[in-house]
Amino acid sequence: MSSFPKSSGSDVYVLAAAAAGVEKFLTEQGGDMDRIAGRSGLSTHQFAMPTDALNLGAYCRLFSEAETDTHDGNIGLHFGQQFRPRQLGLIGYIALCSETVGQAAQNLATYFGYHQAQTITRFVEADDHVRLEYMIADTAIQDKRHDAELTMGMFANILRAGLGADWCPQAVLFAHEQPEQASEHREAFQADIRFSAGMNALMFRKEGLKKPMPDADAALLQVMKSSLVTLARGAGHTVPDSGQSLKEQVMVQVRKSMRQGSSEFSDVAEKLSLSPWTLQRRLAQLGLSYSGLLDETRQIDALRYLAEPNKDVSEIASLLGYTETSAFSRAFRRWFGVSPRVWRQQNSVPPI
Repeated sequence: MSSFPKSSGSDVYVLAAAAAGVEKFLTEQGGDMDRIAGRSGLSTHQFAMPTDALNLGAYCRLFSEAETDTHDGNIGLHFGQQFRPRQLGLIGYIALCSETVGQAAQNLATYFGYHQAQTITRFVEADDHVRLEYMIADTAIQDKRHDAELTMGMFANILRAGLGADWCPQAVLFAHEQPEQASEHREAFQADIRFSAGMNALMFRKEGLKKPMPDADAALLQVMKSSLVTLARGAGHTVPDSGQSLKEQVMVQVRKSMRQGSSEFSDVAEKLSLSPWTLQRRLAQLGLSYSGLLDETRQIDALRYLAEPNKDVSEIASLLGYTETSAFSRAFRRWFGVSPRVWRQQNSVPPI
């Protein structure tokens, strides 16, 4: 049985509702469920209770092992397409009980961190479209491709609950490289598909955001929200507020500092009510450094900003705390091997 990644401890979890129906599905695809689960570091008994927590790294490996066992290179894509919103448990009902489609997308982004830890979800409004973004933030988890593809399918099905069964996004972005049999992705989403896009996201027009959700229920919505937050806190898991990991807290403060034109270590430490020495020591205990987290935050945000065509490179450089655009360009080339402008040309998404 595989061991969990060193940095993916008990706080790096996803609620077992995310695996609802996985045994039946993988068995129907010709997989040996006991073998697949065992090699991923899970037991099939762990799928029985939707509110139990699964190790997130093991959950991601489940689909990588399933790919090998079933010989289906797009196993995550196929699992996500057939996944129904109510199967997602509390977070699914939070979206379904929302008043409008827009509120459903916003609530999904806001509360998903209680359903799955170490995860970045955002609902971003641009000039003529919106994006529902998703990314696992834990860098120790390497097997992210199938999880990204199944999650985009789950999110799309939630939006279809309000927009109709025939609704399709305008574009679907994936952070990973293009796999073999990529034509299946376009067929599945009926949308423009972009790989190596720096993020996972559904992009769609703003029209329809005010459309009412058919199962809207304000009272039940509050119960679902409260239940999910209480469940995450009661189990002692990392949640997206005061329970954030130190790494997440530092990255949040780095973003705030950069927007204010500074990225000084001492300023971040002060905002966390810690002395610089104490923060440095605590990061070192986790095998982290401030310079590394600053770099990681800038990389994530650089790709996110470059996906917004209305932001020019000089503006992005300023948002990331660089005083010179050339310094940002040098750093970006070091991270990704090309300049920001070339990356944007290679990964641009047509207007929608």
